[in-house]
Amino acid sequence: MTRRQHSPDGQLVPCARVEPEVFHSDELVGLAKSTCAGCPLGEACRLRARTNREWGTWGGETSRERANAGYAPHGWTRPNPAAL
Repeated sequence: MTRRQHSPDGQLVPCARVEPEVFHSDELVGLAKSTCAGCPLGEACRLRARTNREWGTWGGETSRERANAGYAPHGWTRPNPAAL
């Protein structure tokens, strides 16, 4: 998810059409990921989230997925594997 609402070709990006909470809810990860799928700014969103250690789903990548890739959000504590 990015603050930029239009792609380089001027098209409204998918995340601009849904409520921001979709990208910050564990219950709505599937909707967030499907919204990001195919977005022309997906790679830029993922890079921004990794660089800034953001929370939520950005470019189709969740906080947990970023943490597993070595880009944990600020304040991240690894969940207890037994609780997953």
